[in-house]
Amino acid sequence: MVKLAVDSEKCVKCGTCSDICVAGIIEPGDVPHVSKENALVCMICGQCEAVCPQGALELVDPSLEGTMDNKIGDIGSSKQIGNYLRGRRSVRHYKNETVDRKVLEEVMDIVRYAPSAGNGQPVKWMIVHDPVKVKKVAGLTIDWIKNVINEAPPDQDFTGFNLLVEAWENGTDLVLRGAPHVVIAYAEQDENNPMSQFVSVDGVIALTHLDLALPSFGLGSCWAGGLFMALNQWPPLAEELELPEGHTFIGAMMVGYPQYQYHNIPKRNKAVVDWK
Repeated sequence: MVKLAVDSEKCVKCGTCSDICVAGIIEPGDVPHVSKENALVCMICGQCEAVCPQGALELVDPSLEGTMDNKIGDIGSSKQIGNYLRGRRSVRHYKNETVDRKVLEEVMDIVRYAPSAGNGQPVKWMIVHDPVKVKKVAGLTIDWIKNVINEAPPDQDFTGFNLLVEAWENGTDLVLRGAPHVVIAYAEQDENNPMSQFVSVDGVIALTHLDLALPSFGLGSCWAGGLFMALNQWPPLAEELELPEGHTFIGAMMVGYPQYQYHNIPKRNKAVVDWK
């Protein structure tokens, strides 16, 4: 059970923690507190801990892990953030160089802060770090594509899939683009848990955090759509990746050092916005 620890010497009794509590369970007083009954309702979201200007609050739970520096600091100007987001590119050409596991661990330490429905934090990760295994995963994806083509009606158009197979057979990987690593998101799928309906969205949000965090480490990424289509439909892939029973794949991303650097921001369609 989570516990709300309050430093009474730092607390100025401003009541902000009580106001901001998502579950509405923090009771103000001489010292903010949560009753034992209400502690079970706590979402462990950390809003109270984050908002306290005095740093007087701390959520205590053995499952929680903080960061070395828990101060938010400067997030940059709107122009800086705007340029960064507009300049984000999918990387499909990678250096023949592996990324140190410690670097990827640093990245994942950021990604674990991605928001999720009800702060459920259901997303788990597989990192295929061995480039040889990455190539095997790409090959299994090609096997799935071939199976889809073979079992489909003869008049069905598989131009895109045929190009992938032809390239593979000629020594070019258009599935995972020769990326040295692949990061895969997965989660438990429990039909009896109403929050399970959100896991796919939670996974996409977490993968987007990964996508946006990587460039600050000099890394690039690309959403692995072909692999994702195959993951939940081709048992040999689930077996190779040892997907735990009762879990489902949510998405996948290629990761590595970019072979090329981008210098300009391309055009995009105008935003379609309906003002109400």
